[in-house]
Amino acid sequence: MKKYDFIIAGGGMAGLSMAYYLTQSPLRDRSILLLDRESKNRNDRTWCFWERGEGPFESILFRNWNRVEFHGTTLSGLLNIGDYRYKMLRGIDFYAHIQEHLSRFPNIEIRQATINRIKETAQGGFVIADDEPLIADYVFDSTFALKLDDPDNHNLLQHFKGWVIRTEKPCFNVDQPRMMDFRVAQHGDCRFVYVLPFDAQTALIEFTLFNETLLTDADYEAALAQYISQHLDTGTYQICETEFGVIPMSDVSTQENPSEHIVRIGTAGGHTKASTGYTFQRTQRYLRELVQNLAQTGKPFRQKSWLKSRFKLYDSIFLNVLQKHRYPADDMFTLLYEHNSPAQVFKFLDEDTSFGEDLRVMWSMPKGPFTVALFDVLRRKLLS
Repeated sequence: MKKYDFIIAGGGMAGLSMAYYLTQSPLRDRSILLLDRESKNRNDRTWCFWERGEGPFESILFRNWNRVEFHGTTLSGLLNIGDYRYKMLRGIDFYAHIQEHLSRFPNIEIRQATINRIKETAQGGFVIADDEPLIADYVFDSTFALKLDDPDNHNLLQHFKGWVIRTEKPCFNVDQPRMMDFRVAQHGDCRFVYVLPFDAQTALIEFTLFNETLLTDADYEAALAQYISQHLDTGTYQICETEFGVIPMSDVSTQENPSEHIVRIGTAGGHTKASTGYTFQRTQRYLRELVQNLAQTGKPFRQKSWLKSRFKLYDSIFLNVLQKHRYPADDMFTLLYEHNSPAQVFKFLDEDTSFGEDLRVMWSMPKGPFTVALFDVLRRKLLS
C-alpha cells in the first residue's frame, strides 16, 4: 500500500487550491497525491468575488472592476465599492494556472481516478481509488456529500445558467458590470441577472436563483432570452459558451475535522457561506489558515473564534426569510444597498465586521419578518 504525506481527494477548486497553498509553504517538498475523477480542461464555471488589494490569482483574473451596477426595486445605478475590486476569474484559467504550477514539483502526483472510499484509521487517512488502497498522514477531502434534505435545516440552492454572447451592436460598457439586476420576474423566489462584459460586444449573461427547485433548461434559457431582449440593445447575437452550476445554500452542520487524519475542505468542510453560496474567496481564506497551522504546528486545524459563530445564526435567519417567503427578496436586497455602503455590505458578508457594525447592517432589514425568522430559527435549533 503506497504511503503519502498528504492525499487531496477531489481536484476541483478546493483541491487544486489546497495543493497550491502547500507549495507556497515550508511543506512544499512533502509527497502529495491529488485525485480527481475528471480532468479539468474546460471552462465549466466562472467565479466572481470582491476583494481588497491584490490576491494570489491576480495575474490570471479575466476582468476586474472598481464599480458595479445594481438594479433593485427602488434603487438603480452605479455603486461605489470603495477600496474593493470586483473580480472575475474563469475556471479554465484557474485550472491551467494551478496545473502548470504543480507540474514544477516532482513530489506532487496527479492522478485521474474514482475515489471509492475514505476512512479514518490508526495509521492515517485511508483512501481507496480505482480499487487501490492508499494511505496518508492527512487526507484533505472535498468530495464528502453534505446531507441536504434534513427538514430541521434550511436547504436552498443557488443555481444559475449563463451564456457568453457576441452581439451585433456594441452594447456593453466594459467598465461597468451588473452585479445584481432584479428586473426579472421573481415568481416568489430570489431571481436576478449578472452581466459581466468582456468587451463592447461580448459578455457573460447569467441568470441566478435562490430557491429549492431547479428549473428546466428551457426555463433558464427563456429567462436569459427575455432579459437580453428587454434590457440589452444587442441586435442579433450568438451564444458562444454556456455554463450551469448548483451551489448548496444550507445551514446544515458541517465538520471540517471529522477525525484525526481527515480534513474536509471546500463545500464539504463548510467553506460555502450558507446565506449567499459564496465559496471561492472563503475557501481561499480557510485553506491558507489550514496550511499555515499545518506548517507551524504539524496539525491542519483552523483556529475558530466562538464570536464568529454569530454569523451562522445570521445566515440561518436570512435563509429562513427566503425559504418561508417572509419578505420579497428583490426589496430586501434593495434595502441592504440603499441603507449601507457597498463596502460595508461586502465586509459584513465576508464576516469581518464588529458586532456593532453587524447591528447597523441588520437594522436596515425589515424588522418584522426578520424577528419572526429569528424566533423560528431558535425554535428549530432548540428542538433539533
